[in-house]
Amino acid sequence: MLDNSHECFLPPSTNCKVWRYTDFTKLLSLLETRQLYFPRADQFEDPYEGTLSRAAIALMKDPKLNGGLPQSAVDQLLEHMDVTRREMFISCWFANEHESAAMWKLYLQSSEGVAIRSDHDALCAALAASSLKVRTSMVSYIDYDRTPIPYGNLFFPFVHKRISFAHESELRAIIWSKEDINTSLISPEMVSVLVDVIPQDLIKAVHVSPTAPVWFGKLVEKVLSRYGLMCPVERSSLYDRPSY
Repeated sequence: MLDNSHECFLPPSTNCKVWRYTDFTKLLSLLETRQLYFPRADQFEDPYEGTLSRAAIALMKDPKLNGGLPQSAVDQLLEHMDVTRREMFISCWFANEHESAAMWKLYLQSSEGVAIRSDHDALCAALAASSLKVRTSMVSYIDYDRTPIPYGNLFFPFVHKRISFAHESELRAIIWSKEDINTSLISPEMVSVLVDVIPQDLIKAVHVSPTAPVWFGKLVEKVLSRYGLMCPVERSSLYDRPSY
């Protein structure tokens, strides 16, 4: 089920395109399993993932500014951050009307990669059918040295990232394993969660890497057809020579 009513989450105000830049095997996995992959937050490379900003921690520790929060509560909250990172499962999407040269370079292991294009409404519809409670939000990019992340709710650190990552224009779908509806479905040992989806409804188009060989694009077309997807397959023209 989908619930975007929470105060911490800022879904797009209007429908927008969302993209997943990935290698061919992950596209094949999505088609074969009909499941969307949500890795646990502590599996991400960013060491700041799910942490409060330095400015927020400084504010929390200042008895004149923290609203009377006792030191014991501050210590407990900081200690719990690593625990919370093991309770959050996140699917990351690039939200933009156009493809991104940076995303092609960052998220593909070889030239034989694809960008799965959907849109926010289709993603929400897919997640709404799940038995898990899922929420979506755009990520806010801030200066961690100067801008406090609100510390009144455990979700806030997971919808903020350092400003150095602003090029990702990230939309996140987030599952908290300790949500009442989720506790019986997600065990503490799990490092990822798989959410059932219907690829034909979720995938609007598949874009082939601008550096991929022609045969690879034809292979993508055949594989999509075999799995019953009639969506367009578009070779990225990002690096085509200009013609005037």
